[in-house]
Amino acid sequence: MDDWKQIVAGNLSACRKQHGLTQLQLAELLHYSDKAVSKWERGESMPDLAVMKQLADFYGMSIDSFLLTPEQRAEKTADRPEESAASDASLSETAPDTEIDSLHEPEIQTDLRQKKRNRLIIAGMAAMLVWLIATLIFVVLDAVLPEMEYAPFLFIYAAPITAVVVLVFNSIWFNRRWNFVIISLLVWSLLGALFLTFYLSGIVIWKLFVIGIPAQLIILLWSRLKPSRKLAE
Repeated sequence: MDDWKQIVAGNLSACRKQHGLTQLQLAELLHYSDKAVSKWERGESMPDLAVMKQLADFYGMSIDSFLLTPEQRAEKTADRPEESAASDASLSETAPDTEIDSLHEPEIQTDLRQKKRNRLIIAGMAAMLVWLIATLIFVVLDAVLPEMEYAPFLFIYAAPITAVVVLVFNSIWFNRRWNFVIISLLVWSLLGALFLTFYLSGIVIWKLFVIGIPAQLIILLWSRLKPSRKLAE
């Protein structure tokens, strides 16, 4: 079973790369997460039969081809060339209108780019919403309580809150490798906000930034962690 998983994983990865797709793009076309696609290609899990059929239609091949090594597929083609050709022709005729058959069409790539652009816009709007809320609260407090001295603190803490919002959207939609950079910005912006809070209160605590050194080292070490891969026995 483990050998089959590794064979299927290798075939899935090879087919995806042959069609010039990233794991995220394939996941979006299949309406799955890129984590699921990554697990399939690492042999940690296998797609169910319905997904295998969809993938087979994607790539114009039969489902059992995913269970064969390149050498075995070559032998099968050599032994039964007419049957193999008929099978491929049948697949092409039965699924001409599927999403997978249009993978090479410019419209699909344009749609993926537009979807990514829309997500960037939504994430940017969410980040700006933090500053909008901070501005609204500041304006209201300044009008109602003009003597309040700590209203500007809203903008000081808007920076780490923005980092949290960006971290959430990046984890959901974008490259998670950037999470380590965003977390670093979150740590230092939070420390900076705390320092300014004390500074405006007349207390100077430079040692607050010392806390960021081990925190940054932990983030760097965390970024070096790699998922282990199961090796076929």
